[in-house]
Amino acid sequence: VVHWVDEEWPEHLQNALHKLWLLYEDCQRANRMACLEHSSLVHNLTSQKNKLQETYEKLVEEVNNLLDTQDNIPKENEVQQGEHEEITPPLDNNISALKEQLGAMDAENKELKQKVDQLKSIQVAQGNVIRNLKFAHLKEKEKLSTERRNLEFHIADLVKASDKNKRKLKDIKDICDEE
Repeated sequence: VVHWVDEEWPEHLQNALHKLWLLYEDCQRANRMACLEHSSLVHNLTSQKNKLQETYEKLVEEVNNLLDTQDNIPKENEVQQGEHEEITPPLDNNISALKEQLGAMDAENKELKQKVDQLKSIQVAQGNVIRNLKFAHLKEKEKLSTERRNLEFHIADLVKASDKNKRKLKDIKDICDEE
């Protein structure tokens, strides 16, 4: 039973308010759980993105080192043609492989960014839903307060009318007793 309900209210009104309150609490619990699940997913995606970013930076550093190494290789006129051919192909293969890995990591990074953006949008939408539920609850509470106040005024008017009728009946009774 809801403790804040006036005990003089009819039972069906008390039950209706109790059911409304339980429904509101269920909505609040469901929204909190969904927010927790999404924030956990955002955290996981963010940590994956950070790992990918670190790996990406290492690859970029390795590619730069390989390019620097290739630039530091003596020119063809300084080295025999056979030696140059032995050194160059492995570097070219490594650079190609690193470029492919870099491209794959860029694509994966873009995909993770899209997922994070999507989850952020979901969290914003959930925040709006929660705000709207709270606003609706406050509006309903205000409406119930207004109705209660109106009922209290009506009861006060009825008590005044009852007192007035009692006085009239007493006056009539006094007149009847005099005769």
